[in-house]
Amino acid sequence: MAAARDLFAARGCSILAVCQAQPDHLGAFLSRARWDVPVVSDPDRTAYRAFGLERTGRLTFFRPKVLAGYLRGLLRGYGLKKPVAGEDVRQLGGDFILDRAGGVVYEYRSADPADRPAVEELQEAIPGAPAS
Repeated sequence: MAAARDLFAARGCSILAVCQAQPDHLGAFLSRARWDVPVVSDPDRTAYRAFGLERTGRLTFFRPKVLAGYLRGLLRGYGLKKPVAGEDVRQLGGDFILDRAGGVVYEYRSADPADRPAVEELQEAIPGAPAS
């Protein structure tokens, strides 16, 4: 995350992570885990709806790509945890780049929990970024 933050900062961009955790749960998590970007709480998932982010079906978690993602996490020492009350494990995320006026210049809605764009794809989407 720190490397990505620095790459985006070099292009005049900031990163903001939005999660659905309750503020007290997010605060407890951030007191134990260092994040190099600001993280805000959206327990009502208002931002998720505003950006058109949908929920996935239960069977999505059994797709090979998703299972492989969870296995990688386990191998890195991340354990499986019971969902926190009020959080929706089926809520999909996304990645968006906004211009200074708040207009969306790039959008990527995840198709499953393991689906994320590459950092390079995000960088190329920054207005004024050199073509690769």
